[in-house]
Amino acid sequence: MGRYNNTTAAMTLMVLVGLGVSACSSDNDSSSQAPSVEVADAPTAEPDGGTASEVTSGGDTADAQASGVLSGTSSLLTPGQALAIRAGVTVGTSNVRRAVDDTLIAVQRNNASIFTADVNIGDEREDGSIDGAGYFVVQVPPADLEPLIADLGATVGTVTGRTQDSADVTDQLVDLDIRIGVERNVIERFETLLSDANEFQDIVEIERVISERTIALEQLLASQRNLENRVEFSTLTIELQYVAPPIEFAEAESNDGIADAWRAGWDVFVGALFAIGFALAVAAPFLVTAGVLFGLVWLIGRRRMTTVTRPAPQDLMPEDEHVLAAPTPKE
Repeated sequence: MGRYNNTTAAMTLMVLVGLGVSACSSDNDSSSQAPSVEVADAPTAEPDGGTASEVTSGGDTADAQASGVLSGTSSLLTPGQALAIRAGVTVGTSNVRRAVDDTLIAVQRNNASIFTADVNIGDEREDGSIDGAGYFVVQVPPADLEPLIADLGATVGTVTGRTQDSADVTDQLVDLDIRIGVERNVIERFETLLSDANEFQDIVEIERVISERTIALEQLLASQRNLENRVEFSTLTIELQYVAPPIEFAEAESNDGIADAWRAGWDVFVGALFAIGFALAVAAPFLVTAGVLFGLVWLIGRRRMTTVTRPAPQDLMPEDEHVLAAPTPKE
């Protein structure tokens, strides 16, 4: 009985090892042969805008070039091919607060969802603009990517730059699909062996292998879901930048009529009177002070001159006495 048990355990271990080796070999063989059998050949990336491209420009030129890149990518997409698209736009605006609100509305209007957001809104400036910055990571269906970017340029601000990168993940999806199928087959075989096993050591060993294979299967399924999500939803990065509003210069109006000339002369005359009145108002305190000081100096000087020129009374007394004392002539 003990020999039969040892033989059964040995056979079970050999089966386990054989299944593991066969699973790995099938995985590698299937992965190497899958693209040529099930999937058409993927197009090679062209330098001027194939499956991967990058465009950075300003204004309408960026929109036109980026639209050509998207149309070129769509035309190269063959049936059964999976592309993961990442794009980015830079939008300039003089009102970051309003641009943030318009961005949220545009995202909702184009069937997109915000994955990450980082917004910094500054204070209002003297010219009425509001500075700051904004950064959004948006997931959008590939069919709605171009309409969303066009909507941002029409309602949020001016598109000053744009980038795009497309990655062909068809081979990765096929490889994951094959590996997932192999793992499921291996788990089913081990579950069959587990149902037929009678020895405790065999049961423990089979359950350990099933547990390891189940963990590997879950990891493959998570990778598959992540990759399929990248294909189903493109990633768009939106960067809001503050741009100072342009200075508007008023155009000079032509004044060719007599009434316009009269009006212009009257404006100059009124302006001159205003300037003279303003100058007098400013100089009035100084003029009043100078007048008062001048009046005081004049009064003091006049009084001194009057004192110097008036004759003294004692100078007239001797002459009067001489006149009185003079003898009268005799008759």
